[in-house]
Amino acid sequence: MKQGLSLAGLLWVAMTPLQVNAAPLASQTCQQPVQLPDILKDLNGQDSRIRIFSDNVDLQENQSAEFSGKVQILHRDTLLQAPKARYDTRAQTLRADGGIEYFNPALSVSSQFFEADISQNRVTLGDARYQFVENAGRGEASAMVASNEALVLRQAVFTTCPEQDDSWGLHAEEISIAADSGWGEARNAVFKIKDIPIFYIPYLTFPVNEQRKSGLLVPKVGSSQSTGIDIELPYYLNLAENYDLTLTPRFMSNRGAQLKSQLRYLTAEHSGLLQLEYMDSDDEKTNDFGARYLTHLTNRSDFSDKWRGYIDFTDVSDSAYLTELGSDYTNQSDTQLYREASLSYYGEQVHSHLKMQGFEILGNYNQAYKAIPQLSVASAAPIALGNWLEASWFSQYAHFRNDQAFYNAADRLHIEPALRIPIITSAIEFTAETSLLYTYYQQDSLSSLTEEQAEITRTLPKVRLHAKINMEREYDWFGEPALQTFEPQIQYLYIPYRDQSNIGLYDTTRLQDDYYGLFRQNRFSGLDRINEANQITLGGTTRFYDNTENELFRFSLGQIFFLKDPEITANTITQDLPSTESMLASEMIWNWYRRWYVSSALQYDIEQNKLIKSSASLDYRGSENTLFQLNHRYSRAVSGVEIQQLGVIGAFPIDKNWQLIASYYRDVTNHRMIDANIGLQYESCCWAVRFVARRQVQADFDTAVDNVNQFAELDSGFSVQFVFKGFGDKAGFGVADMLSNGIFSYRRPYLLTN
Repeated sequence: MKQGLSLAGLLWVAMTPLQVNAAPLASQTCQQPVQLPDILKDLNGQDSRIRIFSDNVDLQENQSAEFSGKVQILHRDTLLQAPKARYDTRAQTLRADGGIEYFNPALSVSSQFFEADISQNRVTLGDARYQFVENAGRGEASAMVASNEALVLRQAVFTTCPEQDDSWGLHAEEISIAADSGWGEARNAVFKIKDIPIFYIPYLTFPVNEQRKSGLLVPKVGSSQSTGIDIELPYYLNLAENYDLTLTPRFMSNRGAQLKSQLRYLTAEHSGLLQLEYMDSDDEKTNDFGARYLTHLTNRSDFSDKWRGYIDFTDVSDSAYLTELGSDYTNQSDTQLYREASLSYYGEQVHSHLKMQGFEILGNYNQAYKAIPQLSVASAAPIALGNWLEASWFSQYAHFRNDQAFYNAADRLHIEPALRIPIITSAIEFTAETSLLYTYYQQDSLSSLTEEQAEITRTLPKVRLHAKINMEREYDWFGEPALQTFEPQIQYLYIPYRDQSNIGLYDTTRLQDDYYGLFRQNRFSGLDRINEANQITLGGTTRFYDNTENELFRFSLGQIFFLKDPEITANTITQDLPSTESMLASEMIWNWYRRWYVSSALQYDIEQNKLIKSSASLDYRGSENTLFQLNHRYSRAVSGVEIQQLGVIGAFPIDKNWQLIASYYRDVTNHRMIDANIGLQYESCCWAVRFVARRQVQADFDTAVDNVNQFAELDSGFSVQFVFKGFGDKAGFGVADMLSNGIFSYRRPYLLTN
C-alpha cells in the first residue's frame, strides 16, 4: 500500500482558505480550542506513505485487508481514526466507518464514514461535522467530497459561533471550492439568525486565500440631521494584482445621491490613493449651489535609494463640503486643506528638497501664501574641521504668491552657514555654536511700494551655548526602591535686533512655548521672523523609576530670562507677531496609584502675570475596554479667541458582553455643550451590534471666529452597526473606534517611557 493517495492534501487543500473569513480563535474566549492528538506533532508533512495501525488485521488472499480495533491511518500531516477500516486492492478503495475522526493542523472533522477512491483520487466523508483548529469557525455537511478539481460540501452550514450557540449561520445547498482558483461558490444560500431566515442568496462567491475578487462589500447605514438617512453600498473592483477600485453609491434622504470612488495602486516604485466624490446637486440647498465634489490624492514614489517623491492634494467644491457631507480622508472640523508636491534627494554630501505647497483656507477668511516653488539645500551631515569643530550649512529659495494679500508675490533667498563644537558624554552634554543668517527679499504688491518695502536684506549673527547634565541616584519611593534622575539644562541665546516689520508673513507663525519650546533657537516657524534674543533659559526635568525601570513620575520646569528687553515693532500691513513674553512652562505626569495618572501642562507669562495656556487630565486605564478621563484645557488666544473646555470620556464594560462608551465636552466660556457621544455595544464570540448616538457643533465658516462657539448649530446623528464574525469585516469595531466618533477623540496623556 504505497500508492500516492493524497488523503490530507486532497481533502483540505481547498478547504483551508475558509479561515480567511473566520475570526482568530485567540480573540475568542468562549470557544473551546480543538485538542489535536499528540501523534500529529511527530508527523512529517513530506512523507507521502500511507501507514495503517490497528489492533487486528485480516488479510484475504492479498486482495483486501480489514482492520479493526483502534485503527489509525497516517499520511503526511493528517490522521484518520476509526473503529474499523477496509482496503480493497482490486477496487483501489479505502473505507472507514463506525464513526471516524479526521485531523490535520487546520481542521478537525467528525464523520459517520470515510471513503477514498484511490484510482480517481477522490475522498468522501458522510454526515460530517467540522471545526477549524486555529480559527473560530465550524459547520456541518451531509457530505464532503474532495477530488483533484474541487471540494464540494452538500447541505452545508457555516458559523463562527461556539457549540450549542446558533446565533447565526450560513446555510447552503452546495458549496464548491476549486482546488487552484482560490475562490469558492455557494448556491442557494440562506443566512439565518436563530434559525430564522433573514435573506436568500441564490449565488455567492467568496475568497479562500489572499486573492481578491470584485463584488459588493458590507453596506454602511447611518443618520443625522444634516444628511437624513445615510446609506452607502460599496462595490469592489479587482482590476489587477496591484491596483483596485471601489465605487460607492451613497443616498442621503435630505440631500440626494452621491457617487464616491477610491482607486488604490502599488508598484515597485509608486504607491498611492485617488479619491473622488461627486454630487450633481444638493437637495438641501435652497439656492443653486451646483455640483459638489471632493478630490484627494496621495502618492509616494521611491525612484531610488536617493530620490523620493511625494504628493498630498485635497480639493473641495465649497467650504461647507466637509461639515455637511463628511469624507473618509478629512475631519469635519478641519479648517484648511494642505497641498504638497515634493521631490527629495538624499546624497552623501547634500540633501535637497524641491517643494510646491499651499493651504486652502475654508470659509471667508484670509487665504494663505503658496510656495511655488521652494528649494532647500543643506549639508547631509556635519563637516569635521578638526577634533572638536564641525561645520554645516543650509540654504533655501522660495517664491510666494497670494493674490489677496498686500504683498501678492515675493522671492526669498536664505543662506545659513554654522560652526559647532559638540561635547557629548553620558553625563554631560555641551554645545557651542554660531551661525550667520542672511536673507534677501524681493516683494511685489498691487499698491506702490517704497524702496524699503520692495527689496530687503536682513543679516543676523546668532550665538548659542547649551549645556545639560544627567544625574541619578537611588531613592525610596513610598517604601519601594526607586531611581531618581535629574536633568538640569541651561541655554544662552544671542540674536541682535533687526526691524522686520516690512517683511511679509509668508510661512511664519508663533510656535508654542511649551517646556521643550523654551529651548528653541527661534520662537517662530519659517524664516520671515527671527526673534531678537539676549536671554538665558533655565530648566530641568526629574524622573522616578521603579525597580523594573517603569517611569512613575516626571516633572519639567523652565523659564526664559531676558538680559535685555526686546525691541517692539509693529506693522498693520504684515500683522507683526510679538515675542516679548518671558515665559514660564511646566509639564508633569504622575502615575500616582496603580492605573491612575495625573498629567498637566502650563505656560505662564511672567512679565504680564497672565496664564497663556494650560491643560490637565485625570486618567484611569484599567484595560483597552476600561478607561476614564477627565480633562480641562485653556488657551488665552486661539485665532484671537479665548478657549476654555471641560471634557469627560469613559469606557466601561457592563458585563461580559456589554460595553458602554460616553463622552461629553463643554465650552466653559460660552456655557454650552460642543460635543457628546454615547454608544452601547454587545459583542459575543460570533456576532456584535453597536448603537451610537452623537450630537456635536457643526462648523460654519461664514460665521466670524469670535462667534463660532456662541452661535454654531448642533448636528445630531444615530447609527446601528452589525457584525457577524467570520461573515463580515470586524475591522473598526473596537472601543478605540467608538471613541473616535466625535470631534474630540480620546487621547492618552504624555506617555510614560522606560
